[in-house]
Amino acid sequence: MPSRRNIAPVKVPTLADFEAFDGHHCRDIYAGLPQGWTCPGCGRTPFEILRWAVRFPRTPNAFEDWVGGYHTHHDHGVDDVRFGRATGPAVARFPETVMCEQCNSADGAAKRKLGLRRDFSFAPWEIRRFVTAMPHSAHTIDYEMAEALYRQAEAAWSASTRPRFFD
Repeated sequence: MPSRRNIAPVKVPTLADFEAFDGHHCRDIYAGLPQGWTCPGCGRTPFEILRWAVRFPRTPNAFEDWVGGYHTHHDHGVDDVRFGRATGPAVARFPETVMCEQCNSADGAAKRKLGLRRDFSFAPWEIRRFVTAMPHSAHTIDYEMAEALYRQAEAAWSASTRPRFFD
């Protein structure tokens, strides 16, 4: 069962805070988001993704600031094909897409905690089913749901078309 880590009240950015945010390390992706974009994983807007957190937490230069990361999420099952090592499946389970860093991180966290194959990736619509997203806050992950979704994806492949990440 998911549990909420954030107990403190959630800090909400002002319009000025939001307008001043430039995307930090994800500046190019952030600048390229179309008007009306929402994360395909959690459904939050860029304003809702913005959250108050510690930047550079493991350094002497750590400080609190508004953060909101964006990443290109893709099916890691096709990485071998993408990088010229044709051993994986040739067809991705889902198209490459931009999503918030919380959703992209939830994919990796679920795989690590559940011991799933690193070359498997949850699709955005699957991530939406196992994360609880709140505006201006970190996601909560339902690992039982993530495992059930993985098992469903595994069962969807027939033995003849099954990619190597289910072997």
